[in-house]
Parts: sequence; structure tokens; C-alpha cells
Amino acid sequence: MQGLKEIIVPQLGCHSESTVPACESTASKAKKRRKDEVSGAQTNSSLLPQDAVNSNLRKSGLKKPVVASSLKRQACGQLIDEAQVTLSFQDWLASVTERIHQTMHYQFDGKPEPLVFHIPQSFFDALQQRISIGSTKKRLPNSTTAFVRKDALPLGTFSKYTWHITNILQVKQILDTPEMPLEITRSFIQNRDGTYELFKCPKVEVESIAETYGRIEKQPVLRPLELKTFLKVGNTSPDQKEPTPFIIEWIPDILPQSKIGELRIKFEYGHHRNGHVAEYQDQRPPLDQSLELAPLTTITFP
Repeated sequence: MQGLKEIIVPQLGCHSESTVPACESTASKAKKRRKDEVSGAQTNSSLLPQDAVNSNLRKSGLKKPVVASSLKRQACGQLIDEAQVTLSFQDWLASVTERIHQTMHYQFDGKPEPLVFHIPQSFFDALQQRISIGSTKKRLPNSTTAFVRKDALPLGTFSKYTWHITNILQVKQILDTPEMPLEITRSFIQNRDGTYELFKCPKVEVESIAETYGRIEKQPVLRPLELKTFLKVGNTSPDQKEPTPFIIEWIPDILPQSKIGELRIKFEYGHHRNGHVAEYQDQRPPLDQSLELAPLTTITFP
């Protein structure tokens, strides 16, 4: 048709075939520029000192895992070999003697509940060997009793062997250890509130002969009120007819698979006050004791 003019429409974007190579060249240049920036940053980071790198890592939020630090702490601690954890018979016997010491308290009546221990058969065999000290043969028990336990665990039929020791020196031979010798008597002091606490005698300093005889006047030693407890074994009073025994009971195989038995120790102790036998008196203040308050007074101001 005549009269129509050729109109050129500009192309938007990169859709025409003639402009595709130009777009591709622009994109490749941008990719190349970003790649050069990344490689340059890596090169610069490799040239930075270690402190700077670490600071960059901290800033970027990278942290060391917590698990690794906890494992490191565990590795630093020394592991315990369970096979090397053992308790010797003498160490255990020292704990028995300490229990007896704790029980002999002046504040209580002297008739404590039996001390109960669960121990392996080998420990009791060693204790029985001590019971038989002084005789050529193993000392037999004073009594043997078979009983059936129905109302408490473990259930079943058991045997109980009982030894009565009526010599205080033999009791000391049985329970003495190098770490914990048996104390036949214990000393106490009385507090103002009526309670008692263990009295430890201070160490006596040895003076030279010149210092001892050089003093003109020697002050008397001040001693506290003598309050003591003592083990009641044998005849402890003139009018006593039957000796007081120190009783050891053994029930084997309470735990049959583990070869664990039950050891019971029964004893009594008395009270001394200034060298004389004293009857037990509970002088502890009652828990429900009321406090006496002074009456309120009215104060008048001028």
C-alpha cells in the first residue's frame, strides 16, 4: 500500500536475535567480576594474620561446637579404673569402730539400737579370726538360732550365730586398727543450753627442766567438769551378778548370690560424772518450751 511509511520499533530487553550476543557478553562480564572479587577476598584473607582471620570468623557468627569442648574437658579428667577401687577389711573395721564412738554420746541413755552392717562373707571370716584371738581353735558361737522371716524382706529361713564377749580387753583386740583404735571411754563437756559435745584434750607441751624449776609459783591446771561415757562390758559395778556382754550377731547369705550377710553389734555404755557412775538424765531442752516474754509497759511522753 502506498502512503505507508516504515516505522522502526525499538526492541526492549534482549529478545531479538541481533541483541542476544550482547546480553550474553554483559552477563559473562558480571560473573567474571564477581568471581574476581571472591578470589581477591580469599587471597586477602590468606595474607591476613591469624588474629584477624579469627576475628572475621567470630564476626561472621561461626562458633566452636559445644560438644567438642565438653569432650575435651572429659578427656582432661583422669578416668577411674573400677577394678582398682577396693575397700580393705581394716578400712571397713575402722568405720565400725568410728560408728561405736559416735554412738557413745553422753547426751543419750546408753542403750542404743543395734548397729547393722551388710558385708561380704570374707569380711566376717576375718572378723571371726579376730574373735578367736588367744585360742588355738576357732571360737564357736555362744548360740545358734534358726528363724523364719515372713513379715519382712528378705523372706525365707535363716541362721543366726551369736557371740558374747565379756572381756573389755578382748573387745578392744577385736576392734582395734592402726587408723582407728577403740576408745573405751570418751570425754564430753556440757554447754549452757544443756547439750553435750565431745571434749578433745589439748596437747601437753613438754617443758625444759630450767623452765620448770625456774618458776616460783606454778598455777594449778584448770580442768573442766569430768563427763565421760564408758563401754559396759563385763562386771562394771560391785553388786552386778551377770556380766554385760558385747554381742556380735551374724546372719549369712542375706543376699545369697552376692554372698553378703548381715552383721549386728549390740552394746551398752554408762555415764561418769567426776569419776562416779551417774544415772542418765535427759537435760536437753524440750522442743515445745515456750519463751517467757516480759510484760509490755506503757510509756508516756510529756
